[in-house]
Amino acid sequence: MALQKLIETEGDSFIETPLGVVKNGNQKITFSAYVKVTNITGSKTQLNADVLFKSDSHKFSKNYIFIPSVSVGSANFITQAYEYLKTLPEFAGAEDC
Repeated sequence: MALQKLIETEGDSFIETPLGVVKNGNQKITFSAYVKVTNITGSKTQLNADVLFKSDSHKFSKNYIFIPSVSVGSANFITQAYEYLKTLPEFAGAEDC
C-alpha cells in the first residue's frame, strides 16, 4: 500500500558549483510524490510512523504520531497509519496506489 500526492513546498534553494554550494534564494516547488510508510514503532498507546515522500528528483521523510486501534478485528498498524494520514489536511487529495 502507498499513496500518491501532489506536494507543494517552499524553502531555500542551493546550487552546487565548483566553488562550493551557493544559496539560490527561496523557491516554491510542486511535484507528484509516492508516499510510503517505511517504519512503525511504538506501543498500543502510541505509534510513530516514518513516512517517505519520493519522486524522481525529490526525497524526504517525515514522522507522524497516532493512536492505534487495538480492538479485535482492527486493521493492522500499517493500514491504520495510511488511514490516519488520509485524515490530515496535508494529505487532502491523496490517492491510494
